[in-house]
Amino acid sequence: MNSNEYTVFTVCNLAYLPKALVLAESLKTYANKQLKIFIFDKKEDHFNLSNFDIEVIWVEDLNIPNFLELAFKYDIIEFSTSLKPAITLHLLKEYEKVIFMDPDTCFFGGVEPILNDLEENSILLTPHYTTPQANDLSESDTGMLRFGSFNLGFYAVRRSEESIKFLSWWNQRCVDLCYMDSQFGLSTDQKWVTIVHCFFKDIKVSFNLGYNIAAWNSWERHLSKDENGKYWVNGNTELTFFHFSNFDKNDTEYLNKRSTYETGKRRPDLKEIGDWYKNQLDKFEDKTPKTKYYYDYMNDGTYISPTLRRAYASILPELPQNTNPFEANGLVYKFAKNNFLFEKKNTPYKRESFGAIDNNKGKLKFIYFLMKIVLRLVGPNKFMNLSRLMVYLSSYRLNRGVWKY
Repeated sequence: MNSNEYTVFTVCNLAYLPKALVLAESLKTYANKQLKIFIFDKKEDHFNLSNFDIEVIWVEDLNIPNFLELAFKYDIIEFSTSLKPAITLHLLKEYEKVIFMDPDTCFFGGVEPILNDLEENSILLTPHYTTPQANDLSESDTGMLRFGSFNLGFYAVRRSEESIKFLSWWNQRCVDLCYMDSQFGLSTDQKWVTIVHCFFKDIKVSFNLGYNIAAWNSWERHLSKDENGKYWVNGNTELTFFHFSNFDKNDTEYLNKRSTYETGKRRPDLKEIGDWYKNQLDKFEDKTPKTKYYYDYMNDGTYISPTLRRAYASILPELPQNTNPFEANGLVYKFAKNNFLFEKKNTPYKRESFGAIDNNKGKLKFIYFLMKIVLRLVGPNKFMNLSRLMVYLSSYRLNRGVWKY
């Protein structure tokens, strides 16, 4: 096989490096291929990564236009996913085929099925799941409507006129609008690809159940292992790769710490593969650097809140060109101070999931009480319009009038 026929890459910050290393080892085992890891973090020469059989590319060395702007307006998930199309275009200059894998995926078979699929079409995607869910489930199929039909933790492309057009189109959308704002139809890089069939024809949607097994489709896919140690899906499809998204090391039989889909159900068939993945992570976590995400902080160590990132996006058109948003006492720093956008105790943001009702009964009870008071004061018609307004106001990048600049 020509060494330039294909390559496999992932993206992550230094905190996610152990997961990327598990992926790299699996790729070497099943395909004898070296993984390219594009690191979205500050380049640190004193971190010795030469002991690992990987190719490390620091994203700051790629001369990405408006790099600091992207690093500031996006959080780490948004930032790393926003540049996936650009990196893919970059790699297609050298390789005929490019495979992207999320850092928390892992191969359990060779890449030949993927490469063969790319002989038929130049763009390969996998849906989140392939069997409609029952309407009585709390999620039903609304998850796909919110977060996209396809899971972009995996995709593959072959160099062609069509794939270049697709990646160029996708790249521009991701550079501009790679926010996780599902209330406005945005879900990082992923939601954009839901509409890709409207513009591009040379696409294969794979129904191979051995691709991209994860918490969002485990209910339709069951694992077994034969006497030779090979994993099979539903007894008749070879497992190619598994996606350990939101993996919980403390509950390997469940695989996902979020309460979706198979809530409360135990999956003994997944415990062995979960235990194996936990051990692999433990092995690499002891060998990789422990550091905070560099672009979560201003140059003086002040934490950048998610609210500040969105507020910054709203004033971007007004800032002088080439403004360094991370500069201590710079324009953005002063803007943040004037608008109370720095946490007083410099505490990092911890995302709350109010869908976890049992953990938030007290908070929700108080919110409901306030809502009832407002309802009585304004009446049901104005209350409905007020509710819709609150959704709009929840995106601070769209509400420039909130901020003093």
